[in-house]
Amino acid sequence: MIRPSRIFQRPESGSHSGPESARRPVAGPASGEGPRRLRILVTGASAGLGAAIARELAARGHGLALTARRGDRLDDLAREVRALGGEPLVVPDDLADPEAPARIVAAAVGRFGGLDVLINNAGVGLPRYYAESDPEALRLQVAVNFTAPILLTRHALPHLVESRGTVINIGSAIGAVANPILGVYGATKAGLAYWNDALRREVGHRGVRVCLVDLGPVATEFFDAVRRRAGCDRVNPLGIDPPPDRLYNAMRDRPPAAMEASPAEAARRIARLVDRPRRRISPLRRVVWPVRVVGAILGLIPPLGDLAVGAMIRRVEREEAAGGEALRSRAVDRAAR
Repeated sequence: MIRPSRIFQRPESGSHSGPESARRPVAGPASGEGPRRLRILVTGASAGLGAAIARELAARGHGLALTARRGDRLDDLAREVRALGGEPLVVPDDLADPEAPARIVAAAVGRFGGLDVLINNAGVGLPRYYAESDPEALRLQVAVNFTAPILLTRHALPHLVESRGTVINIGSAIGAVANPILGVYGATKAGLAYWNDALRREVGHRGVRVCLVDLGPVATEFFDAVRRRAGCDRVNPLGIDPPPDRLYNAMRDRPPAAMEASPAEAARRIARLVDRPRRRISPLRRVVWPVRVVGAILGLIPPLGDLAVGAMIRRVEREEAAGGEALRSRAVDRAAR
């Protein structure tokens, strides 16, 4: 179980480590204390895209509250952030806990004296056909991907109104085309996009900007986590690189490398929203826009999508059955020796 909000702040050499320095706020955009230095909360910051976003923003000297489950990784990232010129605060917590958003926002505001930007980046996807899914895995995806951003933003909103700040929600292009192996993940991202637009229309006149990042595939630890946490009892686990002797199948395999952006590339695009908010961006366009076009076509002709996806799923099932038979034959051969 993750302990609530352990604040990590190692003082620099020669600095004071007492309670007063621990509560020293970062200069906000209206403080008049030199360059524009923002107070930013990044979720899912321990690795992958979240860590890349933190590094990108640290180089600009911002104060960064970093949250994720893995406190040891956050500690390592905090050292990088400080070396790059940022001011880190580590808040290990588990966004699957409904009480975590309140703790995390309170820790960030308590340390920095306010909040200028919230980046809802944390997400978990467990590729698995719905009928095979563990109910707890379904609950986890909804809690982290959908419920947590809504609650974090609600707790942060008074501070963002005060600073005329920005909310950046990391969505996914997967919402354009329903994919059964990521059905619940895609549903959470589609819901996030709907809520993002509703929130933008509600708070825009109060000076709060709300941005959606319609993200394509990014080469992060997402698929390593898939390998560890989902489908490992299958002959051909879902969501990983396809076997070299088989054709790519979108109902089973990780996207090809040519379709993936690097975390640094995506992070640069996202970091620009801090200074120049936009309603929606789509890294990478070469991937996201074709997916949208396919989604639009399948929306106009639903039977076409049903036929195509159904054929791919049947192919997965045939390969799984053949692979299982081969494993059983080898087991029989070994037992007979």
